[in-house]
Amino acid sequence: MRLTLWHGSDRPISRFTGAGPDRALHLGTRAQAEMRNGAFLHEVEIEVKRVRRSRDPGGDWSGRVRAARSAGAEAIVYLNRYEGITFEVITRLAAAGRLGDLDKMTDKAFRQLVPEAQDSLILLEPDRARVLRVLHPPGISGSPDRADAIPPVPEEDSPGISPL
Repeated sequence: MRLTLWHGSDRPISRFTGAGPDRALHLGTRAQAEMRNGAFLHEVEIEVKRVRRSRDPGGDWSGRVRAARSAGAEAIVYLNRYEGITFEVITRLAAAGRLGDLDKMTDKAFRQLVPEAQDSLILLEPDRARVLRVLHPPGISGSPDRADAIPPVPEEDSPGISPL
């Protein structure tokens, strides 16, 4: 399946090589990328066939990445319980007294409570991602007044990738 997803980082990147502790590339919706690190937004195209679904552990993905690689998966998809969730949704959950329950819920229960939640994906071979464009959104320090496409720089010139 061919997908167009987004990655947020603190610098423009033209080619991903898998920096970071799990040597994988975290991708998601544009809203997720903006929330995680919206200084530079990378629109990325990938093609994957062997995808493994996982539950969002909320932090360390290294064990799940190792297991997926060992099983021959190309990517991990998961219902993102953190990025892309708006302030209004968090306020609604807090008012209902549900914030403390979120990590304990199944994905099905979480999706019923937060239907706005979207999947994210971890690409296990980041060099398979093709950067379509890089945006530097307005409102970010040093950014233009509108979201302009800018020329990315190679990742080798950058010391790592911020996760999604």
